[in-house]
Amino acid sequence: MKILLINPFYGEIKNSRLPLSLSAEVGAIMPLGLASIAGYLRQKGIDVEILDAQANQILNSQIQKKIKESRADIIGLTSMTPTVHQDLDICVKAKELGKIVVLGGPQINAMPQEMLKIPVIDYGIKGEGEYPFYLLVEALKNKKSVRAIPGLVFRDESGAVIENPPYIHPNLDDLPLPARDLLPFEKYFSLISEGRLATLVPSRGCPFHCGFCFKQPSDTLIRFRSPQLVVDEIEALIAKFQINEINFVSDTFSVKKDFVEGLCSEILKRKIKISWIAPTRIGSVDYDLLKLMKSSGCRSLRFGIESGSEKILQLMNKPINKEETIKVFKWTKDIHLETFAYLIIGYIGETEGTIKETMSFIKKIQPDLIMYNIATPLPKTPLFDQAVKAGLVAPDYWSQFLKDPTTPRINYLFPDAEKWAKIAYREFYFSPKFLFKQATKIRPNNLMNHLRALRGLIKLQL
Repeated sequence: MKILLINPFYGEIKNSRLPLSLSAEVGAIMPLGLASIAGYLRQKGIDVEILDAQANQILNSQIQKKIKESRADIIGLTSMTPTVHQDLDICVKAKELGKIVVLGGPQINAMPQEMLKIPVIDYGIKGEGEYPFYLLVEALKNKKSVRAIPGLVFRDESGAVIENPPYIHPNLDDLPLPARDLLPFEKYFSLISEGRLATLVPSRGCPFHCGFCFKQPSDTLIRFRSPQLVVDEIEALIAKFQINEINFVSDTFSVKKDFVEGLCSEILKRKIKISWIAPTRIGSVDYDLLKLMKSSGCRSLRFGIESGSEKILQLMNKPINKEETIKVFKWTKDIHLETFAYLIIGYIGETEGTIKETMSFIKKIQPDLIMYNIATPLPKTPLFDQAVKAGLVAPDYWSQFLKDPTTPRINYLFPDAEKWAKIAYREFYFSPKFLFKQATKIRPNNLMNHLRALRGLIKLQL
């Protein structure tokens, strides 16, 4: 059997947390989840291909032709809630060609019963997909029962939707490297990266319970790869793809201090010249660790600051000490590490006053870059439950959204959220200080990134 894994192309995303004008400009990041599944299937001798329609700008109207040309038996997609209608459009096109359709990702994990009641979806996978997808392929190829496959969501003979417990891979070191060679490597870029970029997953799982975040099954088990194997992968990426920057993708990158120390020490021991960026968390770094990270090539760190209001932070279940945040940002400046702050506008309980607190706090910590998201109560999140309880969102909103693609965007929890997002972006990115600093950084190899960012910000203001 042949497998085609598809990363769809998304135009307008109705319920995105990021303003639409910016979501189109932030970059094209390789779909490592699909690449990891492809790597696992290929290791087992299964014929697999990846179609990254997002990176190649292949519209849904062209997808059916690509599916037909692939001669694949099974089509696999990862689906997110805001993009579910575009994903279902591809499922329809695949079923018209007689393909078996398998869906994974946050949408299946959040709404498995509702999704498997849609006829164009044959199977869903809850949790991590490498091993369950392989077992499913083997069962279908050999015409055996799928009933015992971990993580599988399927319809039985009566049409009832059956959910097996989600699958979580116990040891990440057992997994083969993602099949990046099946991806259009030259098409990937990020506005926050410099040079030729590769993303890399060093860990899975997240111990935190932020109110705006949907907790996937894999979050329940925190697992880190061996620092030595991660550095082996970095060396392989440099040799095969000539990359010069790594973007670590992890919710818990610095939570396990000895992992970061081992990673940095291994990079230094092998004398690897590589720039890298990573997400981290206030409270899980100290001055000495930041210095070690810098010495091993760390260029930039991303922090989820979210709000400058203690009231909003409590509602988010984000126990960040603002004084500690000020101290960590001072350390990064002393060490010459670039900082990127993620923020949320329009959370439940938000007021004009709390937004101004956030904007004032940003002036105090002075990050190099910021991103404001508009609070969106996604399904199965504490924020959604809070919004329903407050009468701001209908309890069945996401069920209606799934049934009807014309359903309007979910209500802003703070009516002027979009207006204030524009004000906050304008105040930061169009300040003379920021514009002058960015002008001094422009080089031939990063000019296009600067132009994309400027274009997105101008669109947002207009």
